[in-house]
Amino acid sequence: MKIPQKLLDTLKKIGLDEKIYEERSRKCVLSKEYPGMEVVPWCENAYFVPEGLEKENNFVFDPVSLVPCLALQPEKNDRILDMCAAPGAKTHILSFLTENEADITANDVDARRIMRLRYNAKKFGIKCRIINESGRKIQGSYNKILVDVPCSGSGMVNKKEKLFRHWNSRRVKIFAKKQKKLAEHAFEILERNGILVYSTCTFQPEENEAVVDHLLDKFSDSRIEEINVNVNHARGITEWDDRRFKEEIQKCIRIYPQHNKTGGFFVAKIRKRI
Repeated sequence: MKIPQKLLDTLKKIGLDEKIYEERSRKCVLSKEYPGMEVVPWCENAYFVPEGLEKENNFVFDPVSLVPCLALQPEKNDRILDMCAAPGAKTHILSFLTENEADITANDVDARRIMRLRYNAKKFGIKCRIINESGRKIQGSYNKILVDVPCSGSGMVNKKEKLFRHWNSRRVKIFAKKQKKLAEHAFEILERNGILVYSTCTFQPEENEAVVDHLLDKFSDSRIEEINVNVNHARGITEWDDRRFKEEIQKCIRIYPQHNKTGGFFVAKIRKRI
């Protein structure tokens, strides 16, 4: 199946080769005990799983998913919202990083995906409150919020056939509109001095830097912070087509498949000023 031309244009503009879709990203697991596997450089207790050795009793995921969770800096006494949580990989990571002691709320708007989230939470002993609401209507107050939004998915190299079949410019615009609403509401229910991490698995600036730039425009008390995670990455871009973003957008990170043999990802860390 061919890569859509508009997606090829995007790859060319940001300096990526279409060959990124020819490789599969690596998988990993979390473990408090050394399982005799290669350590993931940017997270202790995370280990690469050799291909073909994924076991049913382990929660196996793309190691790039660790990055937004680490950027959130979760602690045991935090009130954390995983706004778009299903099927639960990042909820699992947040729970693991806080030794299952943080007050975690895992939400998803899709009732079918919630079923998968509930299954994984039970199977892997993830301590969290699960809710099925629109991310734009969640009530409450949280000092840490992860907004890993639904997106056009151009960074999902392991699912290229599905990606190429559904990807188009119209969907990018639709996603971008929804993403801005989700990010806005997340910031509104974020406590003062709290941290919001916004992430996607797409390369599209319309869904990445443009959303963060929009958030900075809308909320004068928002501030982008550096992400101190030891993962290979590129900086956020400040120009796209005829639009220029704020210089501080460079503090966002873009993780490309060739950087770490993972899927593609975008991560931004935003603090709500006191």
